[in-house]
Amino acid sequence: MPGFFVIEICRHAQDAVFGRKAFAQHTPQAVQGGIQPRHVEHGLPAATAAIAAVSSFFGGLWTDRNDYPTLRASKLASGAITTEDADRLDGWRAEGFFKVDNAIDPALIDEYLNAVAALKSRSPSPLLVTSISLPRPTPYSPEVLEKSYSARTVDDYFHLEDARRLLFHPVITDFLRLVFERSPVLTQSLNFERGSEQAIHQDTAFVCMNAPMKLIGVWIALEDVKPGAGELVYYPGSHRWPDYLFSNYFRHYNAERDGEAQLQHWYRWIEEEAARQGVQRQAFLPRKGDLLFWHAALAHGGAQIGNPHATRRSLVGHYCPTGVRPLYHYYKPAQFRRHRWRDYYYCSSYYR
Repeated sequence: MPGFFVIEICRHAQDAVFGRKAFAQHTPQAVQGGIQPRHVEHGLPAATAAIAAVSSFFGGLWTDRNDYPTLRASKLASGAITTEDADRLDGWRAEGFFKVDNAIDPALIDEYLNAVAALKSRSPSPLLVTSISLPRPTPYSPEVLEKSYSARTVDDYFHLEDARRLLFHPVITDFLRLVFERSPVLTQSLNFERGSEQAIHQDTAFVCMNAPMKLIGVWIALEDVKPGAGELVYYPGSHRWPDYLFSNYFRHYNAERDGEAQLQHWYRWIEEEAARQGVQRQAFLPRKGDLLFWHAALAHGGAQIGNPHATRRSLVGHYCPTGVRPLYHYYKPAQFRRHRWRDYYYCSSYYR
């Protein structure tokens, strides 16, 4: 999700369908040679379109495939999915998100919140905070969290079983298995006290995977969210928009390589593309225990905070399927290890 703490030198970003050289060979000259960052329209070159089974150069999930209707029918006929599953998947494919009301027992959330509070009260606390206004991950303190813009604590599941109970809740893992067709791996979490006010973005730019489109975010409401609290907002269907390419090749953003001007151009492009396609921004105003799943390429962000006293307590998890790896496994080899909890695995860019 937020890019300011995961913008690293992501030189290992190979797309799921083409390596960088192959990508260049199949990319129009106008895209390869221009100075300005580009986006790739769905009208792909014939050779590329014949290879790609999805609308993105960077691959995708089975629900993104052009032959999804055939795959869906086959899974229904074999009993691999139910009619209810198929209806949920149809919405996911079309909209790029999936909501579940009353998914998690509020008592489990309260246990988690109490455990987080206890961890924060330790001196020193093992938790780290990231923020736009912090140059690097910083040890937690109430002052750091309060004074930092768009702050959150990260990967508390590394320390807390109560966090793992939420992030590996059966409602979450069942849907992730359905879409991933494999067991999910938890690669990152963000705990928010207040709204992020982050600009509308796509996670593929900031949450780097070696298969960029094989990523799903999950938002757990830790309290009822009211308008004005910096609620989550998104553009339905934006996961099917054309690929935007940083430095003409990359789905992910790298500050050193791409520069601030490209990042701002991309933010403007998202808003322009929404206007061009006539897509209206929607808000997620959940009750405590509700969930939102979103596609790697769904354009989303945080609304402006209208009430400075309002909280927006939430827990976000980012997941990839088994066999896919976050890029921090490559440029932070000490973080390569995966840890097992029950039937699932997790890893962290911050703790070991």
